[in-house]
Amino acid sequence: MSRGLVADIAVVATYEMQQALRKRLLIVLLLGYAAATGVAHWGFVQGLKELEGQAATAMGVARTERPGILIAEVLKSSELRRFLGDLVGDSSRLDALLDVPVLALWSGAVAMVLLPVFLMTGTSTTVSVEVETRSIRFLALRTERLPIVLGKFVGQLVMGVLAGLTGVIVTELVGLILMVQVPPLGLAIGSLEHMARAMVFALPYAGLGLCVSQWLARANVARVVAMIVLVAVTIANPVLDAYSDATLLGRLADLTRLFLPGTGWGDVWGDDPLALALTTARSVVVTLAWVALGYWRFDRRDL
Repeated sequence: MSRGLVADIAVVATYEMQQALRKRLLIVLLLGYAAATGVAHWGFVQGLKELEGQAATAMGVARTERPGILIAEVLKSSELRRFLGDLVGDSSRLDALLDVPVLALWSGAVAMVLLPVFLMTGTSTTVSVEVETRSIRFLALRTERLPIVLGKFVGQLVMGVLAGLTGVIVTELVGLILMVQVPPLGLAIGSLEHMARAMVFALPYAGLGLCVSQWLARANVARVVAMIVLVAVTIANPVLDAYSDATLLGRLADLTRLFLPGTGWGDVWGDDPLALALTTARSVVVTLAWVALGYWRFDRRDL
């Protein structure tokens, strides 16, 4: 990649961020992300509080107002272990993950739900709104079409990272305010790590959203189509997984899943560096494939 191309991508990415700040869109999105994360964490903490209350009753000790003191006893609960095992994709790897606070694990699962929606919502309109308002011509005078697409993609990813960091801050506050005996540093590091893993999982969604944005010239239509596609992909993943087997149809179903966002939920939780690297590489390849499919249309579009 030439230095000029990198510079143009950086310019467009900066423009994308400035537009989001000028319209207050970024602030609204970050506040919405923080609120959704806070609600999810509050519900999780209430569940822990109830389980700790049951453990305290069984042990003949007083219940506490904030959970955390009996977290070790609560983690012995088959109900909670089954729930957390489902979150990480495989209950057999749960023990290896419990060296971080349980709230950090939960924050990772929340981010893996919220970040795909956040990124797909943003990328689905980033090009189409410029085409609809004809402001794309201003960018086209400054640089070529490929840096425009890649720059907007980078800008959206930066906003996704900011949203993820907002979630980490909310996680830290919830742990310190609503729980007790939660190590602040351990919670922060664990939340950051699992936010990064969630970004890997969410990358293909960003690529799919950008593909939609490059194909459709109206922002509202692109946004609606992206949400329909998001729901369709969510439904298609378990259906295709159920049909995956050694038959020809099953192999086609398995191959199709490889190119769909949402595949590899359990893989991003693994503690094997090589497996995680392969999962990240697959996520990047799938993302670039969707971006390239959209660019095939955008490169031929009359601006």
